[in-house]
Amino acid sequence: MITLSKIAKLAHVSVSTASKAFSMSGEVSEQTRQEVFRVAQEYGCFKKFYNAKYPKFVIAVICPEFLGQHYTTMVALLQEQLLQLGCEVCVASTNFSAEAEAELLEYYHNYSNVDGIVIIDGKTAIPASYEIPVVSISPRPDANVGVRLCTDCSEAMLQAVEHFLAHGVRRIGFLGEARTNRKLTFFRETAEARQAVCEPVVVTERRFEEGGYAAMEQLLAQGDLPRALVCAYDHLAIGAIRCLADHGLSVPEDVAILGMDDIPDAEYLLPRLSSVNFRTGEICRLAAQSILDLLHTRPAEPVITLPAQLRLRESTEF
Repeated sequence: MITLSKIAKLAHVSVSTASKAFSMSGEVSEQTRQEVFRVAQEYGCFKKFYNAKYPKFVIAVICPEFLGQHYTTMVALLQEQLLQLGCEVCVASTNFSAEAEAELLEYYHNYSNVDGIVIIDGKTAIPASYEIPVVSISPRPDANVGVRLCTDCSEAMLQAVEHFLAHGVRRIGFLGEARTNRKLTFFRETAEARQAVCEPVVVTERRFEEGGYAAMEQLLAQGDLPRALVCAYDHLAIGAIRCLADHGLSVPEDVAILGMDDIPDAEYLLPRLSSVNFRTGEICRLAAQSILDLLHTRPAEPVITLPAQLRLRESTEF
């Protein structure tokens, strides 16, 4: 077995010098370091002895999936911000699995050399034993994360309901899918608080535009089309609008439609799509700065909440 002593002997240096070479110490000349590295690589044991710390912070970003634009946008924005702050980024997805998420957390904490973790919409609690900082982008409280960021959509949802009420619409439908029940509950509670009725409700097993189209077809088949609809996210709204058009109906003349997430495409659709903006860019910027503050042991707000913003456009004009 190749030992550090043998590497030192073959490179004609002391064991101490070989050790300093592998830790990138400034006390070793570049010529000596390269000779030590050459010997180690020749015997296939360079990685065994190389123990210098990477000069940049490495941040792991864990997100639920790479399919939805909402999450891919967040990952892209986080990566952009972290790179600007001089960090390196590695990204992994869980496919909405709590088990996969727990395994990734264990891997990054115990077996990888990452310096910090940013987790998006996490499902598992962070263990109290964690020695690296964790920033969470989620409405779910977690006592062991260093900073938690979330968007409060209560005021935006209230404004949306009041917008519909101001135009005589008290019956507001909701289109969602299997992973949007939290949004349905919140919107229903907001509507009922203003004596509006959240009905009909369609929750489809399909996702994105296909899900919106299928949900709207179900509503049309039931003959129960409300004057206004809230969609759990914008891609559902896009599918719903397409379905209405295919059946000779139009937005907002026949149905006013509001989406959520305010994707960039919302401004360019026909009609322009009203949506709830969750301020993703600001959340990601603050998350990146927060993880860096924790790494530098600078003071950081434990909970950061930004109010969502209602963007009313052509799809909800009456």
